[in-house]
Amino acid sequence: MKIWYFYIGLIIVTFLSACSSNGKGLEEQMVIPQPEPGMASVTGRVISKKTDSPFKDTIVRLAEVVREEGSEGLYILDQAFSPGTKTNDMGVFVFENVEAMEYVIIVGDVESIYEVITNESGTPQTWEALPDEILDVGDLHVLLEPTQP
Repeated sequence: MKIWYFYIGLIIVTFLSACSSNGKGLEEQMVIPQPEPGMASVTGRVISKKTDSPFKDTIVRLAEVVREEGSEGLYILDQAFSPGTKTNDMGVFVFENVEAMEYVIIVGDVESIYEVITNESGTPQTWEALPDEILDVGDLHVLLEPTQP
């Protein structure tokens, strides 16, 4: 009889766990670890503008923004050293322990098809990744064709 209580309890706990994430996507349930001292983490999600579905297994790169006095700045993407990652099945990407600095986000393969994330005026959007913090850039809507069928 006690074994039945165990199984019933296990079922209830499983059910309550599922209910506690009610309405949350996988990306909201992910735990992003706190970055190492002086470093930053960057996270977000890549969504298709055409289908409103997540981009799976898609390359995301961080390009460093460089500014000189009196200039608007420019961004630099070094394929060997700029941070890069891929999205998961829900389109979520996470960069852990990157240098705290200003970045532009580039989605896709920079040797073939890619998109620089822009702001409303059409210029590259910049984000400031601060030391010891997690920067959530939210949903990034792109026009790229998904890399997976």
